Amino acid sequence: MALLRLLSTDFDGTLIAHPSSGRCSPAFAEVLRLHRAMGGLWAVNTGRGFDHALEGIGIFGAPYEPDFLLTTEREIFLRTGEGDWRPDDHWNETCRQRHQELFSRADHIFSKIHELAASSPDVTLIHEEGELVGLLTSSEAVMEEIAGFILREAADLPEFHFQRNTVYLRFCHRDYHKGAALGELCRRLAIGREEVFAGGDHFNDLSMLDGKYAAFPCCPSNAIDEVKSVVRSAGGYVASNVAADGVAEAWKFFTSRP
Repeated sequence: MALLRLLSTDFDGTLIAHPSSGRCSPAFAEVLRLHRAMGGLWAVNTGRGFDHALEGIGIFGAPYEPDFLLTTEREIFLRTGEGDWRPDDHWNETCRQRHQELFSRADHIFSKIHELAASSPDVTLIHEEGELVGLLTSSEAVMEEIAGFILREAADLPEFHFQRNTVYLRFCHRDYHKGAALGELCRRLAIGREEVFAGGDHFNDLSMLDGKYAAFPCCPSNAIDEVKSVVRSAGGYVASNVAADGVAEAWKFFTSRP
């Protein structure tokens, strides 16, 4: 029986399907109760920003709140004993500085992205606090084209990368992703990869599903083919159920096998 000390789950598409009520499924609620009873911890590892993640978790209404929030595919927040959230200042500040330094060298890439958006009604730029942080496309087919465009334009700056999920894309440093954030959290907690379960459904989840940071990766049946392939290659579990029910199915599979 696998001893799973930490669950690392994506949120959108993995715990909640779209469209849906956004509520926790009974099957996943049962898994959380069992996992908590065994002393297990839970991290929501999401592309959402901190406030948006809290909003979704509030609607989700799980029987327990997560112990950790890993947001925007890179930042770490820890829940205190009083129920408040505390940022991991060292990790988050180092992350911010490395992104700031990288983006200061990427003016030529951002200029091309601005030109593309100005000429295409299918691309909308996303700004936060006055800074360009990502983009939105009219369809996943357009996103595929845009992803290829950015990779070509950034060929001379290999640290410049992005995280994508359906029609959303966020620019990032290649070293920072969901897997790296999960690895840092596990380092702090002294938890080995052989004690970690991870679930995701889309491109931005691949870094925590390839077996490097979690020995027990999984995906729900609604995951994209690329995720299913990576999960299978890592010896993980591709569920037959959708979203949170699929994650619950995988957890029960791993914890019940010899």
